[in-house]
Amino acid sequence: MLKGHPKGLMVLALANMGERFGYYTMLAILALYIQAKFGLNSKTTSLIYGTFLALVYFLPLLGGLVADKLLGYGRTILLGITVMFGGYALLSIPGEANTIGYITMFSALFLIALGTGFFKGNLQALVGNLYEDKIYSSKRDIAFSIFYMFINIGAFFAPSTANFINNSILAKENYSYDAAIPTNVVKLNDKVVDETNFKTRTLTAYDKTIKTAKDSDLIIKQAKKKEGVMFQADKDKALFKIKAAGLVQDKKLSLAEYRQLDSNDKKIKEAVTAKINQLSFNAEEFASKYMTALTRSYNWAFGIACGSLLISVLIFLGFRKQWKPVDLNLKQQLASNNNNAVILTRKQVKERIAALIMVFIVVIFFWMSFHQNGLCMTYFARDYTVNEISPLQNIAFSLLSLIPLIFVFYGIYMAAGLFGTKKQPVKGTIVSVVSAILVYLSYRFNLSSEFIKITPQIFQQFNPFFIILLTPLIVALFTSLNAKGKEPSAPRKIGFGMIIAALGFIILILASQKLPAPSEISGISDTLVSPNWLISTYFILTIAELFLSPMGISFVAKVAPPQYKGLMQGGWLAATAIGNYLVGILGMFWDELPLWSFWAVLVVCCLLSATFIFSIIKRLERVTNNA
Repeated sequence: MLKGHPKGLMVLALANMGERFGYYTMLAILALYIQAKFGLNSKTTSLIYGTFLALVYFLPLLGGLVADKLLGYGRTILLGITVMFGGYALLSIPGEANTIGYITMFSALFLIALGTGFFKGNLQALVGNLYEDKIYSSKRDIAFSIFYMFINIGAFFAPSTANFINNSILAKENYSYDAAIPTNVVKLNDKVVDETNFKTRTLTAYDKTIKTAKDSDLIIKQAKKKEGVMFQADKDKALFKIKAAGLVQDKKLSLAEYRQLDSNDKKIKEAVTAKINQLSFNAEEFASKYMTALTRSYNWAFGIACGSLLISVLIFLGFRKQWKPVDLNLKQQLASNNNNAVILTRKQVKERIAALIMVFIVVIFFWMSFHQNGLCMTYFARDYTVNEISPLQNIAFSLLSLIPLIFVFYGIYMAAGLFGTKKQPVKGTIVSVVSAILVYLSYRFNLSSEFIKITPQIFQQFNPFFIILLTPLIVALFTSLNAKGKEPSAPRKIGFGMIIAALGFIILILASQKLPAPSEISGISDTLVSPNWLISTYFILTIAELFLSPMGISFVAKVAPPQYKGLMQGGWLAATAIGNYLVGILGMFWDELPLWSFWAVLVVCCLLSATFIFSIIKRLERVTNNA
């Protein structure tokens, strides 16, 4: 797959992979962090989230100008890494939910956005410069597909890393994750529930989350397993046992007494009941302690981004010989008498910029829809999706099984010769078989647990997982079509991507048919759907993204006037910024619309965008062919 490409591609791809790992670790939990720490409702959180994403993708316009006119690409990229590091460091510092806390959070988010503005577009411009040489120019689209895959390798590990850190920190405080608690706190702050209802729901969450002695842990698991089919009397009995288990933990009930709860000794049960009634459960105090532990776990996850940036800068500087020869903007090329410098007429510049702007308009609506994965699709995962899965289902969620599963498919690709080399059926079969055995062993490892709890952010790993899985197939498809002279143009691929994205959200419309609207539920919905609905949506949206995003970046790199390469890459990201801002605006209607109609809005936007780009396709293809 990398055969025939310049060595600088791998260096820049790896540097970007490290930075993206930190960014997506942060993004996977950002909305959850804002609500957990400050108790903000979905409207306010959506506005903050959308504004931040808009800045992340709008500020590359500034970064492109700085690189084109002042510093050049390499130095601007290094400046961006430094600024981003400061932002992540601020987010990793625990603090109170007061004015200073808000200032710290907003300052951190601005620094991350500004640093990304200096970094992201200019790194893409450097990749484009590698393919200005005629030896490599025909491989530009494939190069950006490979570059994009490495971005998503970093993104693939991010949600699981955030998930592991969250669970580890909570476990140290004798808690486990329960989405109902932060949701209940938000509703109390927003006066959606009264204090009595808050205490009742928080007590139920307490019973589910508190860690208990080993002897009582089995009782809790059995109670949870039976809860869906138990009569009310059995439910009361199970809840009684869970409360009693909490007394064991607090050493207010002996294990000997606990073991006798199933006996007919009414005196013992009456004594235990009395001890339970003597305890004064302070819902606000428990929720406050739990939320403090939860936000601290998010702080630790943000700190991971600092380490990933250090790795990125080491790769970028350590192998700078591979990209340094192309680290030239037009001004620097002319100063060095570079023969490859291209001067366009004013008419050609206007024509190219006009074509780019029309493509930018289309992608606004794609990103407005796609980036709901970090906001409303995360709300859907939290409030409407089953959060306990079987060991078999866990194959799709655990890195211990997903990583070898990738190699199962890569062994098949190797056997089929999809990596640009000869078919290697023996080696490919060995890789696939060994990897399949590892998947099975990871499944066996989890058999001791009847149910495994998942967090909302874990679903965000499916998009990068599918990109890693599908990129070799997409590259092979386009390579084959290119050899036959039938490869669609980049603008045409973008149009197909919009249609495929619409199909992805139709899946969520079907999943939402019998679900109550967000305004009709108190915390978590009583009706929950299978995780397979969200996984299927991510699969279709990933195919759409592979048709649109790397092809769009390649289109910009090819068509952008030489004197505005950094600026036009910034323009692509600025279009993404507007889309991301609309993510937050649309998210403000999450509590207002029925679920199915919320997803229907996204379907309509995608289809209208596809219609627009196909209406101007000939004009876009003419500009592409002349570039």
